[in-house]
Amino acid sequence: MRWTVERASPVAAASLPRLRPSGRAPTSRKIAAALDITCIPSMPSPCCSAKCIASWYTTVSPNDTLNDMPRRYIPSTSPFYIVMLGLLSMLPPLATDIGLPAIPALQASFGISIGEATRTLTVFLLGFSVGPILFGPLSDRYGRKPVLLFGLAMFSAAAIGCAYANQIASLLLVRLIQGVAAGAAASLPAAIVRDVFSGHAALSRQSYVALVNAVAPLVAPLFGAGLLQLGSWRVIYACLGVIGFVLLLLCLFGYKETRPQPATPAQNQQNVFRSAIGAYAQVLKNKHYLVHAAMLAASFGTMFAYITGSSAVFIDMLGLSSAAYGGLFALTAAGTMLGAFGVGRLARRWGTDRLLIGAVIGSAVVSSALLIAATMGAHSVVLIAGCVLLTNVCAGIVMPNATHQALSSVGNVAGSASALLRSMQMLGGASAGALVGVMAGNQLAGMAAVMTLSAIVGLGVLFVRQLLVSRSANVGLSH
Repeated sequence: MRWTVERASPVAAASLPRLRPSGRAPTSRKIAAALDITCIPSMPSPCCSAKCIASWYTTVSPNDTLNDMPRRYIPSTSPFYIVMLGLLSMLPPLATDIGLPAIPALQASFGISIGEATRTLTVFLLGFSVGPILFGPLSDRYGRKPVLLFGLAMFSAAAIGCAYANQIASLLLVRLIQGVAAGAAASLPAAIVRDVFSGHAALSRQSYVALVNAVAPLVAPLFGAGLLQLGSWRVIYACLGVIGFVLLLLCLFGYKETRPQPATPAQNQQNVFRSAIGAYAQVLKNKHYLVHAAMLAASFGTMFAYITGSSAVFIDMLGLSSAAYGGLFALTAAGTMLGAFGVGRLARRWGTDRLLIGAVIGSAVVSSALLIAATMGAHSVVLIAGCVLLTNVCAGIVMPNATHQALSSVGNVAGSASALLRSMQMLGGASAGALVGVMAGNQLAGMAAVMTLSAIVGLGVLFVRQLLVSRSANVGLSH
């Protein structure tokens, strides 16, 4: 009697060599039992032999092992896969925005100025800018999943440390560590999208990850204001620790490793530091990557200038309550979500270049209008919120677009390239936040000035990009 395979798992079949007894080949029945294959008896056929079942081995990923067989990971085709990546990507905005309503309470608790209180945001971003550079090459060497799990565990522990800090210096130190940890985890979703998807599919998925990411600025201030009703600002950091632990469990049981396998065994045995230097050198020679990374940093700087200065403007200057500020912040943050949603829907119709150029120019125009209004003494909540909403729409268009275009030409160092990209983004945000923190006098004018400066930098980068595109086109025509 022979056995015909009716259903077999390619993932499980990858483990076939482990099941082979020493000195003899396994029978079809034994392989079927070991791999949990449904079989039916049939007439003799060449397709029902053990050799046929073993042929699956050449078509499966080498990452799949017998230990993976019982597990059910979230498939990359599922919407929940994008949600998972978006939740990881939202760690930085969540960790910064959830504490915005508590900045006045933090100021009162430690007896410090509003500028010193906002350093908890800037220090976090500085740490985040370092984290991806350290852990990006490790994800290319050892895989995305170990780095994700380590970063999330470290993030949760640092959040609990923040909750128990009794001095502003210790709070800033632990926030720096928390930023490094967030950099280890939140910088990898872009690389994972690059691992799994390509072309328009990659841009679409990157936009939807940004869309999920944009939920954090919407709900985080409201959530933070609600937590303040339950206790002090320390409750907010304790809640961040719980969120980090939940994400750790999600990645542990829901994410399957996507790191591309090295072309040769020798590549996998290279010194990790030498590999990191080589990967970053390769990325920094890529002009296409650099201009889009700079554009991303400038766009995030425009947005983070508002994030840093918004509590001082709306609560201290205009007298809004923490709850009202949280609702207004959520409304303006919806612009980022709207922009990211527009990229996913309109990229095929209008083209990625048109969307990118229009958004960069629009951000510069609206930021300049807000600066003019601020210098003329405007104190209208509606005017300020309207201008910020429009600049956030532009940022929502620019950031996923620039991310996709930067990573589209980096080859097999996507982890390092994604890490450096997020580092540059956070450096842009930290620089803008630091500038807002040292601005004296009219708080609205200071915030608007830094927003405008960042937008103008983005406009200059766009000009350089268009020159590079034009030169590339001329070179192509000459050949």
